[in-house]
Amino acid sequence: MGLAAVLVFFAGIVRGYCGFGFAIIAALCLSFIYSPFDSIAIALSLDLLSSLGLLRGVKQEINKRLLVLLIVGMLGAIPLSLLFITQVSAYQLKMMIAGLSLLAGALIMLNLKMNWLNQRYALLAGAISGFSMTTASAGGPPLVLYLLNLSLNARELRATAIVFFIFSSTASLMGLLYVGAISTHSIQFSLLLFPAAMIGNLVGKKLFRQYPNPSPRKTIAPILMLLALLTILF
Repeated sequence: MGLAAVLVFFAGIVRGYCGFGFAIIAALCLSFIYSPFDSIAIALSLDLLSSLGLLRGVKQEINKRLLVLLIVGMLGAIPLSLLFITQVSAYQLKMMIAGLSLLAGALIMLNLKMNWLNQRYALLAGAISGFSMTTASAGGPPLVLYLLNLSLNARELRATAIVFFIFSSTASLMGLLYVGAISTHSIQFSLLLFPAAMIGNLVGKKLFRQYPNPSPRKTIAPILMLLALLTILF
């Protein structure tokens, strides 16, 4: 449990600083010591609990119209994602988590600009993020790629992402429990790791105040790619 706490603490720092990335980083790290299904359950549970601690002070910075569209799209993708996850093995799920993380990290690093993207695609972006969240705990990167192309400022991006992932993690956990893909034991175990996640969040928030406007290309992208490669190789 000590190693798990350290890994969760690290994921919390990233989340507190960038506003996203906790679930996928935690799932990648925890998959080294737990099964992929347990890793997703723990990561999503902690993502939800730790996100609540980041809500203070973000209300005025949320893009509310965009948030509603993203949530509607996410909810629409949940049934398909649940059908998918009941058909894959633990090894396939682990490789999927790593593959999506590697791809997302590379795309963020390339900083591709798709000028045609706008809020009309919010439903699709929410659906892709929701599907990735439920199947691989990887809902953060696709959403952030979309938000970056909307040219949101760092504070608006961070606030909108935080609230969206509260809804997304809740919906994913409820769905996974319903189809029996995860157990309540994994969720209960996440409570023991919660203090480490919260301390990480606080450290990340302090770093954000000292070094605002973090660039995803220099922070979360290299972390995702490194962890994904380690997962694939080992």
